[in-house]
Amino acid sequence: MNNFPFIDIFILAMIAIFIINRLRNVLGKKTGNEADIAEKFSQKTSKFTESNPDKEVIENNAFKSPPDNNIYHKDETTNKVIKDIMKLNNSFNVEDFIDGAKKAFELILTNYALNESKILKPLLSKSIFDDFSEQIKDRLKNGNSLAITILSIDEPDILSAKLDKKNNCEISLEFKSQQVQTTKNKKGEVIEGNDNLILSISEIWTFSKNIKSKDPNWILEKIEENN
Repeated sequence: MNNFPFIDIFILAMIAIFIINRLRNVLGKKTGNEADIAEKFSQKTSKFTESNPDKEVIENNAFKSPPDNNIYHKDETTNKVIKDIMKLNNSFNVEDFIDGAKKAFELILTNYALNESKILKPLLSKSIFDDFSEQIKDRLKNGNSLAITILSIDEPDILSAKLDKKNNCEISLEFKSQQVQTTKNKKGEVIEGNDNLILSISEIWTFSKNIKSKDPNWILEKIEENN
């Protein structure tokens, strides 16, 4: 009976050896490359490559603006020039230009009557400025004064537009206005015009500008009577 414990110990030892061998077969042995393998998996990142058709769609559509189908003028040539101006200067707007031209019309006539050559100079072409300056000098020399009262201005219409290869453009507008103009001498006597006569005046004013210039001002190039 004293031998039974030794038999039990022997059996347990055999079982332990059997289990260890099974574990070694299942788990395998260390090869010394475990660290390298772990490092490869830990550094592996997923990469997603966009297909060529998708890239082409994005590249082809990224910077394309929709075609400008707007009609800015009934004349086809003038309409095309206006569109070309807008392409060269995206701040150009037909409504704003017409509004600015209308204000320039009033400003120029008012300061011409007030003999304000300095204010007029940056707004006029050399030929018109020289002409206005001579008339102002003659009035001052003779002691005469000019009064221009603008009663109303119709919304001006663009008649034509031109654009050359150097980005210089000209836009002509028709101005229809109602004015009272009188010229008086030193004594205040009317020597030309009539304080009670309303004149309906129709003129074509042509403004010019290098559309690429940072200077926002348009220059009055010429004034023509519109018969």
